[in-house]
Amino acid sequence: MRDILNHDRFWLFAPFIALLALGIVTFGLWHLAASRMSDEMAKLGLSWQSLDQHGYPARISLDMKDLRWRKDSRFWQNEAISITMMPFQGGHAIADFHGPHRFETKATEMTLAHQGNLASFVVDASGLVRSSFEVEEPRITAKLKGHNEAHLFTAQKIALHGLRDEKPAHYKVALVTKDLRLPNAVGRAADEPIMRLDALTVLPTQLLQDGPQAGQKLTLERLTLQRDGLTLIARGTVKLLADGNVGGRLDIDAIKLEALLKLLEEFDVVSARDRAKWLFFGGLGAALGGNPQDRLSIPLIFKSGRTRLGPLDLGAAPRWQ
Repeated sequence: MRDILNHDRFWLFAPFIALLALGIVTFGLWHLAASRMSDEMAKLGLSWQSLDQHGYPARISLDMKDLRWRKDSRFWQNEAISITMMPFQGGHAIADFHGPHRFETKATEMTLAHQGNLASFVVDASGLVRSSFEVEEPRITAKLKGHNEAHLFTAQKIALHGLRDEKPAHYKVALVTKDLRLPNAVGRAADEPIMRLDALTVLPTQLLQDGPQAGQKLTLERLTLQRDGLTLIARGTVKLLADGNVGGRLDIDAIKLEALLKLLEEFDVVSARDRAKWLFFGGLGAALGGNPQDRLSIPLIFKSGRTRLGPLDLGAAPRWQ
């Protein structure tokens, strides 16, 4: 052994041998980390048809085909996805979705097509720290199971950003949309888009992990909507009730009452006959509250299985189950 160490050729090739050994070790660790990453995804209930690992040594990239997730009556599927994790940036991962998303719940079916969709996640030992989900030119088709009528939502862009609250039991979620078109009374996307929709909510972390449960409260810290001269600002709290309905109250400030009435008529919420009642209500509120006549503060109340917007009964309350 001493003769080998004293040989000149050994020291000539020693750096290359060390680099080869280091490469073998680092590749082994990289492969172990990549395998652990896919194992953790499988523990979350994800399955796939094929998996290709690459990106050594700077990153871990997984190309997956026909990725699926199912839990109870909830289902999600995407045709192709690329996930990249930077080992030197903690638990940061980026996902690029190449195909449309397909969602199912006990009562609904939904498809989300797009022209580009990226997601970013940061996790630690306690779970999800922050996340971001951005979709370019989304086209959402949704319908109730057993029904042929589908409703279409389109937009120029939709983005969801999440951040774990100081209290681990809560997660803040911000929704931002651009030129969102909601389905009107006949199910087609409305002609006039919602130019701006920003919403900041506080959700129970358990809701994101296990789905909605009775008793959970969802807080809307602020919502701003702008459409065709109308500006709506809302805040409040709703609760998921044991009977499957939603309860609670949102306080809404509406600017441009005429534009609000036009929106409600377009979506078949009010009839032209109700216009005089609303204009009277708006004028009364302005007289008593000192607000301009084109500004109206109205509560949206979910109670006893019904939904009321100010003096108007809108029908059954939304159901979460």
